[in-house]
Amino acid sequence: MIRINLIPPEYIERINRKAVIAKAVLAGVIIVASVALASLWHITRATTIESTLAKREIELKALQKDVDQVKAIEAQIAEVQRYLNSIASINKGRFTYTHFLQDLTSDLPSTIWFNGVSTTPSGDSLKVNLTVNSNSAYDLAYWINSLETSGPYSEVGVGGIAVSETDEGKRFTAPITMKYTYR
Repeated sequence: MIRINLIPPEYIERINRKAVIAKAVLAGVIIVASVALASLWHITRATTIESTLAKREIELKALQKDVDQVKAIEAQIAEVQRYLNSIASINKGRFTYTHFLQDLTSDLPSTIWFNGVSTTPSGDSLKVNLTVNSNSAYDLAYWINSLETSGPYSEVGVGGIAVSETDEGKRFTAPITMKYTYR
C-alpha cells in the first residue's frame, strides 16, 4: 500500500509551529497560574499570621496588667521575707543560752552537780567547758554517754577523772569540753 501525502509541507510546519506555540502558551499559563496560586497562598497565610499577631498583642496588653500586679506582689513578698529574715537573725542568738541551760540540765542525774560552767560563742554554736562532780560513777558515765549521743552536742571530751573520798563516799570530779549547737 502506497501512501501519498497531499498536505503541503509548509502547512504541516505551520501546524507544528502552532502546536509548539500552544504548548509554550499552555506552559506559561500553568506557570503564571502556579505562581499566582502560590502568591495568593502566601498572602493569605501572611494576613492570617498578622491577624493572629494582632489578637495576641491585644491579649498581651490585657495580661500585662496581671503581670505587673504579680511583680508588685512578688516585690511585697520579698520585702516581707527580708523583714522576717532580719527578725530571725536578731532572735537567732537571743535564746541560745536559755536553751543551752535547759538542754544541759534536762537529763542531769540528781547525783551530779557543776563546779563551774564557761561558754564561748563561736558562730552558731557555743564552746563549753565545765567541771562536774558526781557521787556515782555510773551516773557520770550515763550522763557523758547521753551528751555524746544527743543532738545538740558534739566534740564531747572528758579530761582526767579525779576520785576523792568524802563523808558521803567517793566523789568523782571530771572536766568536760563540748560544742553546743542550738537547732
